[in-house]
Amino acid sequence: MRGIMFRARGVTEIVDEPEPTCGDHQILLRTLYSAVSNGTERSFLMGGPYGGKKWPNRIGYLAVSEIVETGRDVTRFQTGQVVYTGTSPGHVAYHTADEDDLIAPVPVALDRRAATMLGLAGVSAFNARRVQVSAADRVLVTGAGGIGLTALQVARAAGACVTLVSRTQSRRELGMRLGADDAFDPDAEPKRLFEAGPHQVLLECAGADLDALIQPGQALLDRFARVALIAGRARVEYNFLWASLLRLSLHQSTHFDQPALDAVVAQAAAGTLNLEALVQDVVPVAEAVQVYDELRDDPMARGGTVFDWS
Repeated sequence: MRGIMFRARGVTEIVDEPEPTCGDHQILLRTLYSAVSNGTERSFLMGGPYGGKKWPNRIGYLAVSEIVETGRDVTRFQTGQVVYTGTSPGHVAYHTADEDDLIAPVPVALDRRAATMLGLAGVSAFNARRVQVSAADRVLVTGAGGIGLTALQVARAAGACVTLVSRTQSRRELGMRLGADDAFDPDAEPKRLFEAGPHQVLLECAGADLDALIQPGQALLDRFARVALIAGRARVEYNFLWASLLRLSLHQSTHFDQPALDAVVAQAAAGTLNLEALVQDVVPVAEAVQVYDELRDDPMARGGTVFDWS
């Protein structure tokens, strides 16, 4: 079967490898579509904080697949079902998953290509739940990648007022269409950004400089604000005294769980979570090397890219 492998730093190959076998408690899945998670996958490709500096390696957790076989002890699933899996087998033509892994049936009304984005939404929902986003909150979302754009939608669905920060105009415009109450370029419009505060919640989805966000004397974050550090990075540094003055609560992101996945599936099925807008390009998996070469050279190049395995 075909698979995508990062052979060395910055080097991507399409490889041929054995098809996995299905265990008693497992399901065997044929991949229909799989999406690129820019930050995580580029980190594996280039030797960042995720993946370390060991090759060959790969990652990929945004897959929509058809179940082609079930183990004899499997009771929750059956062949022919189309499901999203939040496991991390990489981009491969076939993969297995345990019955109790992060799996959810894809609603019939949800476009299968868009359903690959359920994992990004799951991360956002998991972290919004941890910081208890509510209708009483003003929420600041930093970053307008897939996770930032789903974070703003999850916060809006909870009734919160949401401000989006992004340096990319097209992503700010998309954020406004997806429900942000306002969107700013933090470099060009710092005054307007502070006038939008104070915010009770920060969903940090960009790897931003925390000191720039918590500096005393600015009205960006309220006292007792809750901060979810969602964007991955090697180290987190911030001024302890400044955070103490604000009485901040900081929460470390850790992927997502089944309740978060089930919640975003329900929201997508109900039409309160727009995943279709996140899909920017659908390409044959045969073009994977070109896609990752572009991602290697530009971290923002391939956001919303979905591989078609047909």
